[in-house]
Amino acid sequence: MRVRRHTPVGHGEVLTEPAYSLWAELAAENAARTATWTTTLDGVPLRELRDAARAEAMAAAEEFSAGMGVPISTGSDPRELIVMTGHQPELYHPGIWVKDFLLQRLAEETGAAAIDVVVDSDGFDRVELRTPCFKTGVGRCAAVLAESAPDGCYARTPSPDPVALAAFCDAGREALATLPAPALTRHFDGFCVELTRACAEYDDLAAAITVARRRYEAPAGTTYLELPLIRQASTPSFLRFVTHLALHSDDFAEAYNSELAAFRERTGTRSAAQPFPNLGKTSDAIELPLWSITEGRRRTVWVRRGLAPALMADDAVLVELHADPADAFERLLAANLTLAPKALALTMFERVFVADLFIHGVGGGRYDQVTDGVISRFFGIEPPRFVVASMTLYLPLGAHDVTAEEVAEVEQRLNRLTHNPDQLLGEMEFESIAERDRVTALAAEKCELVLAIASPDADKKSIGARIRSVNTEMAELMAPFIRETEAELAELKTLRDAGEVLTDRTYPFCLWDPLEVADKVR
Repeated sequence: MRVRRHTPVGHGEVLTEPAYSLWAELAAENAARTATWTTTLDGVPLRELRDAARAEAMAAAEEFSAGMGVPISTGSDPRELIVMTGHQPELYHPGIWVKDFLLQRLAEETGAAAIDVVVDSDGFDRVELRTPCFKTGVGRCAAVLAESAPDGCYARTPSPDPVALAAFCDAGREALATLPAPALTRHFDGFCVELTRACAEYDDLAAAITVARRRYEAPAGTTYLELPLIRQASTPSFLRFVTHLALHSDDFAEAYNSELAAFRERTGTRSAAQPFPNLGKTSDAIELPLWSITEGRRRTVWVRRGLAPALMADDAVLVELHADPADAFERLLAANLTLAPKALALTMFERVFVADLFIHGVGGGRYDQVTDGVISRFFGIEPPRFVVASMTLYLPLGAHDVTAEEVAEVEQRLNRLTHNPDQLLGEMEFESIAERDRVTALAAEKCELVLAIASPDADKKSIGARIRSVNTEMAELMAPFIRETEAELAELKTLRDAGEVLTDRTYPFCLWDPLEVADKVR
């Protein structure tokens, strides 16, 4: 699948690729295609593993979601349709939030079970509320909710204590109070109430933010399930997937790195880190796209090759495996490790083993083109189709969107006033006829001097001096217009910079009414 669309620009504009009207049909087609798979993984039919993964995902999602304190849809048959999306548990913007509402709508219209994967295994620097603010001019303010320990992740970061929560909410209110839109503070206050409750009930940051968001959006009637990724990654089906990657690491790394190379060549991507780095190889080990999470620290997983395969992190053995897949799986299951997939491995597992349709954002839709190729190469199957969604909402702050063309036009006019003022005489309004006549005479003289200096026998030194003198006198007469244009340019740039702040589409979801977002997808 080739995704070429950019994020939507207009306020309230929703992007779906392909059109939302095709999503139900795509889900049904994906489900029908998976039913025909004859591929086996180490002797176990892929369809059998998929059935187990779907049942385990549903059970884990229902178990976690039952404690959120909001209505949820339960009791779905994992043999029916399952639609999914997912993101890190941060204070994300409406362009990401809209995926949840589209997930809800699709589930209601098709009878599918709906699951949002909480990518709680990802690392972060800080979780913060970013807002515009009017303090010393228009700027950005931030209120920090939590910071990560080195090599930490959302699920292993404690929920903020009451003091930190109060400081976060107070800082957010202070910034929002400077804006001419009281509704923003009202929405944020509502979220703070739910966040405070959730932090008192849940020990980890990921769960607290997820539950607070679900309670905040409850007026919109969402009932989809939440599935923390670390919980899903502890299921037997995911560990069978890991076992297969470990025992076939050479083939997997070849597929992974080859598809990355093809993507970079196709898209003209020069950075070796985009959309993510290649898997590393040494003489006796191969990197896997997995994290090992121990004592709150994330470390990349490698597999030791040879007659005695093993999973390793930082050169330490996590678990000794076995060349026999069944034995290797039992050893991995008994090791009770906390493993989690990185980006490509995550969506590959969800799309192949669990979902009938996965909803990506624009960024995820871009990198999952690589996943398509890896699925085809490694599993030998046609990859299930995915869809892409995003939306743009702007805060109600009445910002003027100054274009680059407007700024360039005034910059060009200022340049002409400074260096070739005679070209703009027809646009000037002088205070007196005498000033206009003098500037006109100087312009005419300059024209004659320019012609004269081109003559072969011209006294270029004296004529050049006279041209400079004429330009100086004209500049003095044009000074008021230059100052006026400089002021106009400065104001435009100020408005442009302010507009960039006020029309940023990435401010967090807790500044909007969830009903407004839900209405955009109906």
